Amino acid sequence: MRIKWLSTMLVAVMLVLAACSGGNDGGGNEPSQQAAPEASQPASPADSGSSEPSPAVEEPTPAPSDGPIDLKGRTIRIGQWWGMENYLSEEEKELQKKAEEKFNVKIEYVTVPFGEIQSRIITTSVAGQPFADIIMIPLEWSIPKMVSEGYIRNIDDLVDMADPNWNSIMLKYGKYNGKQYSFTDKDNNGHGFFYNKTLIQRNGLEDPYELQERGEWTWDKFLEMAKAVTKDGVFGVSEYDAPSSLAIPFIYSNNAAVTKDDQITYDAPEALEAIQFVSDLYNVHKVVGGKWAEGTTLFYPGYRWAAYDFNGSMADDWGYVFFPKGPKADNYVVPTTINMWHLMADVENPREVMAVWKELYERDIEKGFDAVIRAEEANFRNQEGLNTLRKMLGNGTVLQFFAYEGFSNYFNEAINNIMAGKGTPSSELARIKPLTQAAIDVTLKK
Repeated sequence: MRIKWLSTMLVAVMLVLAACSGGNDGGGNEPSQQAAPEASQPASPADSGSSEPSPAVEEPTPAPSDGPIDLKGRTIRIGQWWGMENYLSEEEKELQKKAEEKFNVKIEYVTVPFGEIQSRIITTSVAGQPFADIIMIPLEWSIPKMVSEGYIRNIDDLVDMADPNWNSIMLKYGKYNGKQYSFTDKDNNGHGFFYNKTLIQRNGLEDPYELQERGEWTWDKFLEMAKAVTKDGVFGVSEYDAPSSLAIPFIYSNNAAVTKDDQITYDAPEALEAIQFVSDLYNVHKVVGGKWAEGTTLFYPGYRWAAYDFNGSMADDWGYVFFPKGPKADNYVVPTTINMWHLMADVENPREVMAVWKELYERDIEKGFDAVIRAEEANFRNQEGLNTLRKMLGNGTVLQFFAYEGFSNYFNEAINNIMAGKGTPSSELARIKPLTQAAIDVTLKK
C-alpha cells in the first residue's frame, strides 16, 4: 500500500509539472483513500494530530447514497486475536446469517495471536496482501502511529457519521486529524474494584456497593476498610499485576490524568496527591498484599473480563464497584484502554464492506449495552455487580498515554520505585519527565 501510495504521488507530481509547463492550472486529484497527513504537519487545535480528543465539535459527514449491494460471494475477513467466531451470541450469529444473505457475502474470522497482530498488519500491507479487511486492535496501536503511517483508512466518506448509533467513546477518541478512523458497535469495558463480600461481612463493614449508590464511596472509606481487614495474613488491596494497576486508577479518580492533549499531566497537584495516597498504602499503612482468588485481600483492581479467571474457582462471595472518588473528584470514573475496529487502507470496495459490518452486530447503543450485561450474567455473582457494570458502559476515560512509544515503560519504572520506597513522587516523576516527553515527541514526529 505504501509503495502504491508513493507511485501515485510520483505520478501526481509529474502531472502537476506537465500542467504548469502547458500554461493551465488543471491537474489530477489524489485518491480519496489517501492516508491522513503526517502528525508533523502543522494544524489548528481543532484539527490537530493530537492522539487525545479535541474539544471542538465538528459537523457530521452527510450520509453516502447506497443502492443495493451484491458482493458476488466475496469473503470479508475480520482480523482479531481471540477466535471471535466462537464467542458470538445467538443474536450475532443470526445477524451475520442475514448479512451474508443480503449482501451475497461470506464472513471469515481470521485469528492472529495478540503479540503478532500488529506486525502482521504492517508486513502484509507492505506486501500488498493485507491479511484482513477489518481489524480489531487496541486504540493506542492505531492512533496516531498506524493511521499516520497509512495502514488504516478513515470512514467519513463511507458511512453516515450523523447516525445516532455511533457511540460517544468512538466519536470522542477515534479521530485523527479530524477524520474518523476507529469505530465500534459498543463500549464494553468496565474497570473498577472487585471486592470480597465475605470479608466485608466477617469484619462488620458496610458494603461498598451501598456506599457507591449513595455517592459516599470515597478514598477515605476505602482506606478505612483496607486498614480494618489487614491482619492475620489478610490485606486490604492487591495489585492486578503491577503497582501501576493501582496508581493509574487513583490518578484518574482524583480528577487527574497521566497525559492530556498530548501534554504530561502526571505531575499536576491532583495526580501527585493520588500517587502519594497509593504510596502510603504500600509504605505507611502497609495494606497492599494477599492473593485475590485465595480470599486474602479485600480489593482487587480489574477490567470486567478478569472475572473469567477466578469466578469459577473462588470460594468467597464477591462484588464489583467503581474506583472510589478522590477529594478533587465529583464523579466516579472508568479509566480504560479500549479495542476498536479499523478498516485496512487497501480494502477493496470499502463502502460496501462498511455496509456489511454495520449489520453484523447490534448497533443500538442501549440494546448493545444490555447484550453485554446478558453475556456477563454467568461471570458475575450478583445483580449489584451487574448494575455497576451497566453504569460503567459508555462512560470510559481512555488511557491514551499508552499510544506514546516507550512512555508507559518509563512511567511504570517510576511508579515501581515510588511504591518500593526508593523515591518520592516528585523526584521520580521529575526524573522521567524528559524521557516521557521524548516518547510523546517521537510518536507525534515533532
